[in-house]
Amino acid sequence: MSTLEIRWPLALATVAFAVALAAAQSSEPAAFVANYGNLRGGVTSYLFEPNGHPTFVQELVTGEKESISDPELGTNAYAIDISPSGRFLATSHATASDTFEQITIIEVASDATLTIYDEFLTPDSPLDLIWLDEAHLAVLRTSVSDFNYVILYEFDATAHTLTELDRHITGTFTSSLIKHPTLPLIYIGDSNQFWLRAYRIDYSNTADEIQLLQTLPSTDGLYPLNITMNADGTRIYAGGGISGGRNKIHAYDLDANGLMSPSFGSPYITSGNSPFDFAFSPDGHIMWVGHGTDATVRSFLLDPNTGYATETGFVFDVGLQGTVGDLATLGDRLLVTDDWDVIDDIDGLYAFTYDVDGSFVPIGGAVASQGVWPTALVAWNPQVSCPADIDHSGLVDLADLATLIAAFGTCDGDATFNAAADIAVNGCIDLADLASLLAAYGGACPN
Repeated sequence: MSTLEIRWPLALATVAFAVALAAAQSSEPAAFVANYGNLRGGVTSYLFEPNGHPTFVQELVTGEKESISDPELGTNAYAIDISPSGRFLATSHATASDTFEQITIIEVASDATLTIYDEFLTPDSPLDLIWLDEAHLAVLRTSVSDFNYVILYEFDATAHTLTELDRHITGTFTSSLIKHPTLPLIYIGDSNQFWLRAYRIDYSNTADEIQLLQTLPSTDGLYPLNITMNADGTRIYAGGGISGGRNKIHAYDLDANGLMSPSFGSPYITSGNSPFDFAFSPDGHIMWVGHGTDATVRSFLLDPNTGYATETGFVFDVGLQGTVGDLATLGDRLLVTDDWDVIDDIDGLYAFTYDVDGSFVPIGGAVASQGVWPTALVAWNPQVSCPADIDHSGLVDLADLATLIAAFGTCDGDATFNAAADIAVNGCIDLADLASLLAAYGGACPN
């Protein structure tokens, strides 16, 4: 078993900026889109009308240059994720640089306007990143000719620093990364060797690679494109892309420890060409799949027990080949980016209503990002949960604080560990949890 050493000193300053978290987030449901333009990169923010139609808020330019050869690392905004509090966005950039690329940290205001907070360097090419908690990022280093890594960073918002904690070799072309919603686990897809890898992150000292699983079928392999987990953390789905006949979706059950095994009936067949991206309804009943070659989004109904995916026949044609950018759900809406305005002069963000039978209908047309090549997408819903309400009283109050303090300093496996107080879901009750609770302290939880 390979081991990654992680030094995890969370600065005391975490508490100092915690009180700012409640104000520094969009107060309404919002969406943020990374604009992957070669000469102008950035992030666009959207809010939503009462009927669910997107409204443009701002295009924040993270980099602009005259030619591709110019040494500007803020263009080509590629991957995007939002911190658990909603205060920060992180974007990676995939420019023509072959040494280092940029990670941009962006602060979100209550009206969904954006401000560049920090810019940092990371090894080329960072094709995916995720927030592990409010102070830690996992970032991929993807290469076709050199080692691929997952790199763990500690972000200190007060000191404006991003410190590499350590890195782990992940394969030969690893381009997608996800985390488990309740366990301290991350999963990585290797599209060259047809592997899925699972890592357990021990936030005291180490991370272990706990599983290496070949994708189906074992004799040939399927690309694990844009690996995506359903909301309750019981299953992973991946797109086969152009592999395996260009029509395969594969799935993996997760046991109580987060270990993967092939799901019943997997791989599933799609009528679309080159499946590569996914979104799920919050109840886990519906899955939408984006396809590359025919640029369609198609819905599937999922068996609640086995995860078996049955195509519904409902489909939306985004346009020209390759124009499906990314998919996400935001409550009772499906969001899709159209990343290219060639021929039809349409790009930007679509929103859809949907029904239990998997049907989905656009709410008006796409709303342009006013940037170039709007692709990756992340949604923010301040009404999703209230994890700081440890005792589920509907308020974040002294009782919750007392419960957290009673378990402070314990980790998963300790006799006095209280999983409900692990707000940051990092396996330990620490300053990250205290910061999250203080940010919500005194507030009522959404109904």
